[in-house]
Amino acid sequence: MSDTIRSFRRNAVHIRQALELFKRDPGKVGVESGYLQDDGLVERYKRLSIPVRRALNPTDKAAFAPTAISLRTTAGVDRQQLDRIDAAWLKLQADLDSGVMLGGTKVPRRQILGAWLDAAAFYDKLERDRAYDRLIDQYGKAAEGIGTELTEDAVRVILMLDEAAASALGEPVILPPAPRTPPPPPDPKESLWRRLFPKKISDD
Repeated sequence: MSDTIRSFRRNAVHIRQALELFKRDPGKVGVESGYLQDDGLVERYKRLSIPVRRALNPTDKAAFAPTAISLRTTAGVDRQQLDRIDAAWLKLQADLDSGVMLGGTKVPRRQILGAWLDAAAFYDKLERDRAYDRLIDQYGKAAEGIGTELTEDAVRVILMLDEAAASALGEPVILPPAPRTPPPPPDPKESLWRRLFPKKISDD
């Protein structure tokens, strides 16, 4: 089985985990200067944006496009399912290539999505010159809503492919959590007493 498919699946796990956090913390939305305002939005999208950026990057080993190609050459995969995924992917690409008017200029949605994902992925509220602030300076507040909507559109298509990949690998769609790293083996030079009672007992 292609390593590309496995890498794609491992990356998709992070998308699903981020979506679970969205369910637990939907955020508080208010209205400011005519726009919906959610103070914690960028921080919540930070965890989601990182694996989405990887899936949309054609040169990443967890990229969507090479994974779809690998599944096409994998025996036992539902071809009709792949056809539906391909159609959804092509529609997403067409949407990203279309433009939207921002500040009197027509900007490709793909450009806005890329800027939004970068802003969210590298967001640091302690950093003075934030990528998010540069996003708003360049495209205005509307870019936030466009970026989040396009991110969610991309996530839907990515998870469609992840379901097909899970079937190809014979794995559950929702992968179990990774096993915890076992503790290091005991130092053979250390006495049994020290292993059983690691804290030093001081004499009174």
